[in-house]
Amino acid sequence: MLSAPARHPAEPDRRTLRRDIAMDESQKAQPFVRLLQERVETWLASDEARQFECAELYRHLPGLYVFLMRLATEVRVPPRERTGVLAALKYIIAPYDLIPEGVVGTSGFRDDLVLAAMTVEHVAEQVPTAVLEAHWQQDGDPVEVARAILDAGHAIVGASLCERLKDWLPH
Repeated sequence: MLSAPARHPAEPDRRTLRRDIAMDESQKAQPFVRLLQERVETWLASDEARQFECAELYRHLPGLYVFLMRLATEVRVPPRERTGVLAALKYIIAPYDLIPEGVVGTSGFRDDLVLAAMTVEHVAEQVPTAVLEAHWQQDGDPVEVARAILDAGHAIVGASLCERLKDWLPH
């Protein structure tokens, strides 16, 4: 019978390596998160935001982004769902998507917000609550935040865009 090769005592195990990678990725994301927070806060103070129903929900986007970054490297999230989380993260940082913030400005983050909420709700159906709680750094419950955004989804992006965004999720 073959046994696993002995690990040197100073050599980190895979969980430690994945945690360290996750921390590195989270640190790399900080400039984007700060920029996102600044853009959201500036937009919320604008006349455009005051006319936009559900504008306050935008405040959740930076926290959802960090949450999804952490879930993307969490080994307790099944690989298929981690892939979906990575796809959502890629969508969020892309300036040209269904509502391109590269063209329309910060209000273009509304599709990103709805997709982030859809992704959180989907992952929450696949993993234990303790996994979500371990990575959520905001007030409240991540699933409740996601559901509040999704309840307003049609007002935020419209019914047809909600349906198109669902196609980004793993089936």
